[in-house]
Amino acid sequence: MAEEFVSNTPDFIDPASSQPKRESVKILLIGSRRGINSIIHWLYRLGFVEVAAWSKPQIAPNSEDQQMMSITVKQVTLD
Repeated sequence: MAEEFVSNTPDFIDPASSQPKRESVKILLIGSRRGINSIIHWLYRLGFVEVAAWSKPQIAPNSEDQQMMSITVKQVTLD
């Protein structure tokens, strides 16, 4: 009886293969600590990413004027 619910037809779609592809994208902010914090909170208010998802600000490498940087990773769905 259960066999009648199983489809062997070619139009059967494997749920795993129909999952959208996802990719990690890194978002890097470089600027003053105050500017970085402002953008992080603005992106949070837009619903883009949680404040806690950003790295602790640190001095940007090769920064002549001691600019800071913070990074986060966002998962995006690819078509």
